[in-house]
Amino acid sequence: MAIILRLLLLLGSVLTAASQLYNISSNPHINAIEHLELLPTRIVNGVRISCQRAPYQAALRYEGQFICGGSILSRYWILTAAHCVDGQRGRYRVRVGSTQQPRGGQLHRVKSVVMHANYNRRSMQNDLALLRLATPLSYGRCVQPVRLPSSSKRQAPPRCLLVSGWGLRKETAQNVQRYLRATSVCRVSASRCDRMYRRGGVRIYRQMLCAQRLGHDSCSGDSGGPLASGRTLYGVVSFGIGCANRNYPGVYVNVKRYNGWIRSVIERYS
Repeated sequence: MAIILRLLLLLGSVLTAASQLYNISSNPHINAIEHLELLPTRIVNGVRISCQRAPYQAALRYEGQFICGGSILSRYWILTAAHCVDGQRGRYRVRVGSTQQPRGGQLHRVKSVVMHANYNRRSMQNDLALLRLATPLSYGRCVQPVRLPSSSKRQAPPRCLLVSGWGLRKETAQNVQRYLRATSVCRVSASRCDRMYRRGGVRIYRQMLCAQRLGHDSCSGDSGGPLASGRTLYGVVSFGIGCANRNYPGVYVNVKRYNGWIRSVIERYS
């Protein structure tokens, strides 16, 4: 049976009533199963957390429906995954300061979307996008910016990190979750991760970061969300084969390699 790579993405709000399938990548191994009833959307084996545990967490909404996670960089800027906004035109809003993605906290309209110019839907390289808000966030105990990691090659990310979001608990779950959850996952070397994924016809590039923990993972709906340690952001949820699949770690955008791009976009569009 062919291995199908389930991208960590919930775009049910974009699908029509006919529940058409949406291929997020031109690579047949990286096509999401987009049928709403089959789409996995939750942190696997995580625990509910308070807003103060991840005050940088954001929820991206499209046409009134939750689709992805994100991270607060400043009062006006949110970082998410490019595949969360790729090809979709409409009304995006961002909710922050609440553990419940459908309510509470602050809800802000997205003024502009800046996708990485070299985002590749086939390889999933450069899977990043920046969202500029129309109005500034109000900082408080549950709304705080996350720091970018050091660009130093000598300073590696911590061994284990926290991934958070509203995605599914397991692959077969059907509905996005109301409450914010999180779990700890640990880094897997790039070389090992690449060997594991090549069996599924997928390459892992140096701009990517892999992490896993037996029985724990991010899942669809967590896409674009943070992989962090303390208040420092190290990864952005991108894709994976299944959820908590022991043979395939979760794959994240390695934020460290994009510090320059992030700062240049913010400076240009601010």
